[in-house]
Amino acid sequence: MKYIKDISKKLFDVLEVHVASVIFLFLFSCIVIQVFSRYVLDHPLPLLFELSIYSFVWVIYLGAPLARRYRQHIRFDILYRKLPRKMQLISEIIFDVLTNTVLILISVPIVKYTIWNYRIKASISKIPWSYVFLCYPIFIVLLFIHNSAWIYRNIRELLGKGKPPSEVPPWD
Repeated sequence: MKYIKDISKKLFDVLEVHVASVIFLFLFSCIVIQVFSRYVLDHPLPLLFELSIYSFVWVIYLGAPLARRYRQHIRFDILYRKLPRKMQLISEIIFDVLTNTVLILISVPIVKYTIWNYRIKASISKIPWSYVFLCYPIFIVLLFIHNSAWIYRNIRELLGKGKPPSEVPPWD
């Protein structure tokens, strides 16, 4: 079991941290080159503008599951903090189950839409839009997996079987 956990953690790290970091570095490079070419050379590069938009979308949709994985996503928890721990766990389980239900419901249309978009090419780079929209199915799968892991952890804690150790975020 530990072997599977280690492999899955490394796989998630590669996709959510390393791939996202490379895409972010590409995004940053595109923006720096764009600013230089537009304001110094007075010659804007539309291709870099388009690629920076697409890479920004990818960074967002790979970063959101990473934040969920470590329970670091933005939350409005004013009322949540005032609840007893058992009610907090129950509310988290309910919301995570609802979120997973929505993810399951939208997964098939999202995959169909991603495949359908292969016919449409980006205006400047001529990249098929399905490559741009491929981040959505990846996002759905990763978020589903992380939500399911939190549901499992919260149910274990609710049943009194102890709080399983959480991973330490890479930014701590």
